[in-house]
Amino acid sequence: MRMPIVSLAGAVLILGWAAVAPAGQASPVILALGSASFVDAASVRQATGAEVSQNPGLPLKDVAVLVLANIPFGSLPQPIRDGLADYVASGGALLITGGAQSFGSGGYQAVAPILPFQLRSEKDWRFISFRPPVPLQPGHPILAGVTFLTVGTVNDMNPRPGATEILQSPGGGRAATQDGGGGGGSFLYPLIAELAVGAGRVIGIAFDLNEFAGMRDRDLFVRNVLAYLLAGSRTGVGR
Repeated sequence: MRMPIVSLAGAVLILGWAAVAPAGQASPVILALGSASFVDAASVRQATGAEVSQNPGLPLKDVAVLVLANIPFGSLPQPIRDGLADYVASGGALLITGGAQSFGSGGYQAVAPILPFQLRSEKDWRFISFRPPVPLQPGHPILAGVTFLTVGTVNDMNPRPGATEILQSPGGGRAATQDGGGGGGSFLYPLIAELAVGAGRVIGIAFDLNEFAGMRDRDLFVRNVLAYLLAGSRTGVGR
């Protein structure tokens, strides 16, 4: 089952907000770590002017947008672990996506205050009943032109007070167990949320985008998100 979110017309608007570097100025850098095969570097470059790097040694001060894609917190380079909260607070932009090695299951309790979700378990990656996602902010630029597939496996978290929920999945079935088994509860599952942290911005996605390779608009959605974060970032070359 597929669910239309907003019309394709909005896609043109969000790509117009992208941070394309002026002539003679170095391009902004998106640092993508972990399982980030959903980021098509060529299409992102064409749409936003930004370069995609997978160099884990790149200093955060040179990064406009940091993508953490289903990578355990303990596997990040020490400078990133130590500097992540300050990076965001000083104006950096972070996209963190879900999976079996992300959020609570990935040990992100150490930076919990900067996440748009509240971590409830150290084993929060679990199957839920398949339900159509519900847009709570249908006019949000990251949803422009996107049609979402239903979502069945998520990091089971609560929305953080002060965060903006963008996409949500209804609950259903028996309550999820603490060991990560089965089901889905009767409560709602936040799927995408945004949080302002100091001068920076964090978007959290509670599912693994690599599992959505068959989603027609996945590349558009990824470009939308990265363009939106680039437009608000205050870090990186020339910022």
